[in-house]
Amino acid sequence: MTKQVKILFSLGIFLIIAGLITNFTMSFSADKEEVSKRMKKVDKTYEIFKREASNFSTTRDNLYDNVFAELYFETLNLSINNCLIELEKYEQKLDEMAKIAEELKESCGDIYFPEADTNNKCQTYALSYEEMVNYFMNDIVQVNQNIEEYNKYNEENQTGIAPLQKYNTTKKYIDFNNDKEYAGKEDF
Repeated sequence: MTKQVKILFSLGIFLIIAGLITNFTMSFSADKEEVSKRMKKVDKTYEIFKREASNFSTTRDNLYDNVFAELYFETLNLSINNCLIELEKYEQKLDEMAKIAEELKESCGDIYFPEADTNNKCQTYALSYEEMVNYFMNDIVQVNQNIEEYNKYNEENQTGIAPLQKYNTTKKYIDFNNDKEYAGKEDF
């Protein structure tokens, strides 16, 4: 009976070890598959982000060329309505970017991927999005400062021109990649 117990005991240990090895192999394979899916999602979403970032940049360039270039102190009361409408469109573009950035943030997480290209995309989108939001805020601050100066001038000189309304937004400067720096932020 002792020999049978030893054989059964050895067989039991062997089966336990085989089960642990199988479990480890299956878990490793599932993790590898999950990482591969996340990398593909990052690649796909980053391409959308890149395209939308280009559209955002074009919108900003058009705003500077066609709207801000027409804002003169003397005629600000005539051109401000168009400016505020265009700033709303500009903010809507930024809102579209926020959705894509959140999707990338979720996909990238705090993971170090086996491919450097994917890691670079995760770093690049975060810095780019941070700059976009902070550029937007710079533009809003600048427009609102011009409106404040215009209103102050008209009040001091009693011109009778009604004060202009500033552009209101709930957005603030951000540090999206948590590096303790606000990329793109300017101090006025």
